[in-house]
Amino acid sequence: MKIAEIKRKYKNKWVLLEVVKMSDVNQIEEANLIWASDNKDEVYERAKKVEEGKTIATFYTGRLTGTYAL
Repeated sequence: MKIAEIKRKYKNKWVLLEVVKMSDVNQIEEANLIWASDNKDEVYERAKKVEEGKTIATFYTGRLTGTYAL
C-alpha cells in the first residue's frame, strides 16, 4: 500500500508497517500494514512481536500536538 493510502485509510492512528519499498532518499514508498491503533504503546508492544529480519516502521498518521522529542 502507498503511504498516502495508509494515511487516508487509517486517519489519526498509530500504525506499524512492514516496509516493502524505500525511495533513493530512504523514505518509505510502500508498506504493508501490520497494526493500527489509537494507542501508541499498543503499537510498540505489537512491534516487539514482529518476525526478526523484517524492516518495520511506526508513525502517527495525524497531526501531533504538544512537545515531542525524537
